[in-house]
Amino acid sequence: MNEVIKLFEDTLFSLKTTIVLLIIFAFVIGTATFIENDFGRETAYAIVYGNKWFEILLTLLVINLIGNIIKYKMWRKEKLPIFVFHFSFIFIFLGAGITRYFGYEGIMHIREGHQENKIYSRDPYLQIDIKKGNKKIHFEKIKYLSAVDTKPINVNYFMESFNIDGKKLEIEYKKFIKGVKVDLIESKDGEPAVLMKISFGMAGDTIILKKGSKEEFGDLIILFGDKFDWNKLDKTKNILFVFEENNKFFIISNKSLTKMSMVSRQTEVLKPNKIYPLESRNLYNLNGFNFVVIKAIPKAKTVVEPLPRNRQVLQAKAILSALYLNVVYDGIKREVVVLGKGGGIAGIPTNLKLDDINIKIVWGAKVIKLPFSIYLKDFIVRKYPGSNKPSSYESIVIVKDPINKKEFEYKIYMNHPLSYGGYTFYQMSYDMDEKGTVLSVNHDPGVIPTYIGYTLLFLGLIINLFNPKGRFGRTLRMLTKNNINKLIFVLVLIFGLSGKIYAYPQSKAVNSNTNQTQNFDEKIFQERLINVVKKISKEHADKFGEVLVQSLDGRIKPFDTLSLEVVNKIHGSPTVFGMTHNQVALGLYLMPRFWMYIRWIKVKHPAIKIILGIDPDEKYFSFMDAYDSQGRYKLADAVANARRKSPAERNTFDREVLKIDEKLYILYTFLDGQVLRIFPKKDDPNHTWYNPKDALKIFPEDQKKEVAQILLIYQAGLEKAFKKNDWSLADKGVLAIKNFQRKYGADVIPSELKVKAEILYNKLLIFEKLTFFYFLIGLLAIGLIFTQVFLPNKDFKIFRIILTLALFVAFLIHTIGLGLRWYIAGHAPWTDAYESMLFISWAVALAGVVFARKSIFVLAGVGVFAGVFLFSAHLGWLDPQITTVVPVLKSYWLLIHVSVLTASYGFLGLSAILGIITLILFAIKYKELLGEERVRKIEQSIREALRINELSLILGLSLIIIGNFLGAIWANESWGRYWGWDPKETWTAVSIAVYTAIVHLKYIKDWYSPFKMAVLSVVGYFSILMTYFGVNYFLSGLHSYAAGDPFPIPVWVYWAVGILTVLIVLASINRKLEES
Repeated sequence: MNEVIKLFEDTLFSLKTTIVLLIIFAFVIGTATFIENDFGRETAYAIVYGNKWFEILLTLLVINLIGNIIKYKMWRKEKLPIFVFHFSFIFIFLGAGITRYFGYEGIMHIREGHQENKIYSRDPYLQIDIKKGNKKIHFEKIKYLSAVDTKPINVNYFMESFNIDGKKLEIEYKKFIKGVKVDLIESKDGEPAVLMKISFGMAGDTIILKKGSKEEFGDLIILFGDKFDWNKLDKTKNILFVFEENNKFFIISNKSLTKMSMVSRQTEVLKPNKIYPLESRNLYNLNGFNFVVIKAIPKAKTVVEPLPRNRQVLQAKAILSALYLNVVYDGIKREVVVLGKGGGIAGIPTNLKLDDINIKIVWGAKVIKLPFSIYLKDFIVRKYPGSNKPSSYESIVIVKDPINKKEFEYKIYMNHPLSYGGYTFYQMSYDMDEKGTVLSVNHDPGVIPTYIGYTLLFLGLIINLFNPKGRFGRTLRMLTKNNINKLIFVLVLIFGLSGKIYAYPQSKAVNSNTNQTQNFDEKIFQERLINVVKKISKEHADKFGEVLVQSLDGRIKPFDTLSLEVVNKIHGSPTVFGMTHNQVALGLYLMPRFWMYIRWIKVKHPAIKIILGIDPDEKYFSFMDAYDSQGRYKLADAVANARRKSPAERNTFDREVLKIDEKLYILYTFLDGQVLRIFPKKDDPNHTWYNPKDALKIFPEDQKKEVAQILLIYQAGLEKAFKKNDWSLADKGVLAIKNFQRKYGADVIPSELKVKAEILYNKLLIFEKLTFFYFLIGLLAIGLIFTQVFLPNKDFKIFRIILTLALFVAFLIHTIGLGLRWYIAGHAPWTDAYESMLFISWAVALAGVVFARKSIFVLAGVGVFAGVFLFSAHLGWLDPQITTVVPVLKSYWLLIHVSVLTASYGFLGLSAILGIITLILFAIKYKELLGEERVRKIEQSIREALRINELSLILGLSLIIIGNFLGAIWANESWGRYWGWDPKETWTAVSIAVYTAIVHLKYIKDWYSPFKMAVLSVVGYFSILMTYFGVNYFLSGLHSYAAGDPFPIPVWVYWAVGILTVLIVLASINRKLEES
């Protein structure tokens, strides 16, 4: 028996079990993200996150962790940092368990001038109330339901049994249909019910009211109950109360209603607090809410019809769904349909009478009553100047607690929650009319152990990196100068062999005869047009570049920025015919008719050129080329066809035609002057700026005169400039515009220093130039390695120092560039896809700065890798413009979270590069081809590369863990939840699990080998690529840049996987190393 127990302990507490559990965990949660993407969040929770077997898996991981802590005596002094961060996960698990079983989240909706003391749970509950005489039984449990039936075990299945005075009541799951539409029909066994259509503004819904129903729409509450319930209601809100008496339906409200007959069109006013018959074919209105009774049946049965099972329905949130149940009581059997929309929204009660008992079943949010009330005094939305994009929104509330005799005012806004009475209230969203707030409410007793765990985790991981007796410290000391020199030989060998492969390229005949199909007259016409538009002075255009413009998202930026964005977008480069972007953009506004005929809009796809009617060799077309002689848009059919397809279904032609359509739209808005919003309106509450045409229409008379005077000066200046080439008067016109902006837009315009900084940023093109610089460093490092082999007696230390310093300079310039962008934007430069690519490249360079002095090998890899990320950022698929940010991203926790997390991508990326090169070394390690001595040096170099790889892995894993849990703190401070299983955070957890398994593999001798380590350091990076690109572009979620359907997987991904697979197979042939 003791041997069995020992075997069980050895198995459960082994590192092999740790790795197996981690891989299972990673696979399970990774799969769950695809389930959520296809079938919705509730299905993912029902199958995985909310299931008991998932809790068992997590518990096994923690038990395994505790066993390993004891087994390896991690509490010893030399292992103390390791013990601290391993032990921290026990606290985090404990806190998560307390939160899961004793905490809850809910949603509170309050209208201005009203108070609320109830929240609706985020989790969906199955609630059953049974009544027999004076005896009452209440049952409830959290129940997520999957949109798909799972086999062999159906996760939706349940059976609840109750003993009622010796009689057995069983309620058993039958089926669940997500997405249904409902109707009412008469039934002798039915109950009173009303089918009603309600609308408010652009929103609307069809609802069924039964006894006990409660529906909320803005500040309107619709209830169905017994007549005597009316006197018990809280009348502080707008209430429409429906009741049934003697097979007839009546309504009563605490507000006046209007009723209009849809037949006679006659209108009647219904007085408050008076009972009126509820009639069909009448339109009722209560404070802007319209409702029509479709059916009102005293004995009604609900008929359910499933909606089409398409992706839109399966992914939908808060969609009406049907839960079918079999109810059996003392031999009486009945099928029941329970309607609901899941968590956050109260379910529709289904009432049933069987023999001597009454049953009420509800599936939906649980209503939780708080011991105090929150009164909404005012709700304020602050928007970016001249736009409808919210900059921030806040709820000014009054907490009313009569039990503790407390009352105080508090302001709730993003990242500034209210904590009171064990509850925390977070600003979540608001009503469309901006008169009501939606608060996320969290009751979480697990905060303290969770935060203790986070603190221990951060301390342990950071101290471990500086612990000389730790694995990181020991590996770092093993990197000696002699060992590094061995790497130089190997890299030369690799590139030397590749040089022989390409030593005899096949000659390719070049046809020097260019086919001139372009019409000569057209060419002369184009030249004349270009000569005209070139008359705009560069100096004057640069001065106009300092004029401020308000973008549609509310950002105030120099015209220089707008012109750079537009010209780059349309032409593909910032210069056109030798003209600067400012000259071009100013010309678009001043000479629109000329620019409509100039061919400067970039086009690549040959099929689009055919539709446009231009020569196949042409690279550009004009605005007028897109229209035929009748003024019809040539691309109309192609654009309409492409838009009908989901992004995943679009081919190259579809994507290109949509890009061209976007270019033409942007050009049109510029030619028409719509985007030139340079004139701020006086005393405008939203600080809106207008283009000259609109300003002359809607400005007050005094401002109209000022604008007209400025335009006259500028027009006269232009006439003088074009006739005499004297731009002095036009320059005065520009100065007048700038003075006007300072006079009326002083509250929102950026400082003079910030404007100059932005123009400098545009001029320097820091990141575009750094791309070349990084590539140059990487290639020169490779060249130096070649040179050292051919001239072994020469000392190249000075060149190595120069390249290292060059990387430091590049890293410094990169840092300054990011800092400049930060200063200009007013927020950290990692809030969109383009900025995150810049930051990942910076993180790669940081990894190089950390390890460059240890190996020129690293210097070469980092230079190329950083260059690749910057090059990818500027291929045209990402938008580089600086934008405003949503309120939730205005948090210092975001700055730390994203910066640390993204930095980890750089170190893990370096590890992947080293892994690839190590695999190449394995692949060429043939004694027959290279000789025994060279193979011995290759093997020494493999070991040395793996040491650097190991350092990069440990540092990268430490950073990704810290960054991930800093994100949890940010999430908890912003909306009251550390972990919500959003696809981004889930795939970060996948990456952590994968890299934890890789790092711990070295401790298992019969599983570890240098070859496996090289393979896993490369393959592991696919989890990072999925975390960044996969989630952002192929899955739905809070962090996704994609909207709706996912983008198709690029073809190069398949090629990369194929090439990598071939490399791994070739490397596996010589995967064994001689004992060192």
